[in-house]
Amino acid sequence: MDTKLNPPFFSVLLPTKNRSEILPGAIRSVLAQTFGDFELIVSDNDDSPEKTRDAVATFSDPRIRYVRTPGNLAMHQNWDNAFLHATGRFVLVLEDKMRFVPNALEVLARHLEGSTFPVSYALTSIKDESLAGPTTPPPSREMVSRAIIDDFVCFRPAAFDKVPKGLDCCVSRELLAKIKAESPTGYLYSYICPDYAFGFMVLSRMDRIIRIDEPLVYIPNNWLWSGNYSNGQATYRKNELIRRFVRDLPIKPGDIVAHVPIKAEFLWINMVLHDFFKMYRRPDHQPEVNWADYHAFVMTLILLGRKLGADMTEEIVATRASLRQSSFSFQLSVAFKLVHHLFLAGTRALRGRLATRRNQSPKS
Repeated sequence: MDTKLNPPFFSVLLPTKNRSEILPGAIRSVLAQTFGDFELIVSDNDDSPEKTRDAVATFSDPRIRYVRTPGNLAMHQNWDNAFLHATGRFVLVLEDKMRFVPNALEVLARHLEGSTFPVSYALTSIKDESLAGPTTPPPSREMVSRAIIDDFVCFRPAAFDKVPKGLDCCVSRELLAKIKAESPTGYLYSYICPDYAFGFMVLSRMDRIIRIDEPLVYIPNNWLWSGNYSNGQATYRKNELIRRFVRDLPIKPGDIVAHVPIKAEFLWINMVLHDFFKMYRRPDHQPEVNWADYHAFVMTLILLGRKLGADMTEEIVATRASLRQSSFSFQLSVAFKLVHHLFLAGTRALRGRLATRRNQSPKS
């Protein structure tokens, strides 16, 4: 097939490193799709030259395209490397720890055909191996880009789902090529957080996106602290996974906390904010971060980390140091906002658990 004349509808990017034991599950979830017009690009950035190669070789499907890197790329470079090989009309990323529901691409194709807007969709974590897809076409809604960012800079929990991140968003390859050409870093998926940085650039260029609230992708065998393959969870543990990740970044020490008041390097929200300040650029919208909400949000992360058994001493010390430099009225505002954030986080967690149970329950 001449891909220039007849490109596949989807390019599914699957960047991976040192996870050959879970990679086949991600591949199988793509090959099992009810919509078959796709290419799957596996970008192998392993330290080992053969483990991932051998895992991919167990599949004979011609839609799989295996690409080997030098093995020393940073995460964002590996993601970009996968994109450089894409030929499909629409592009989406699937991490090796993630799985598509069986009809994910079919659902997306219905919403994308004839549309100019990126389509984002829900991502969930489940304790089990598999998750059934929607039995009826799920509804969608338009969301205004500036409104999403306005919620984000106030650290409303739902805003983190609404940002069209690389891991829960499908965008035309033509638009992505334009976004990459205008990227402040030259990458489509930039450091520190390739998924969020991608989302901020999409929201910078597009006035609206389409949102599907039903999960089309999920992380199996995963519930909060039990996951072993998450950089986000690694920031709590401060383990070698996240330390290597930070060492591979093309930034100077201290850049992560240069523009935030709480100087804690391994706070994941500080990493996200680093990319927000660098990547979100709209001439018609210059939102200001609500720093009282930021402090309250950080405190909820500290409480979560302590509940999960993580050593949050560095974060506690940095937060206290920041608050000591603040006025009493600011500290009082943080206290009120903390109560509000805890209420929102608890409500969101409860809704998420109920939604997961509904999705996993047998269909009559």
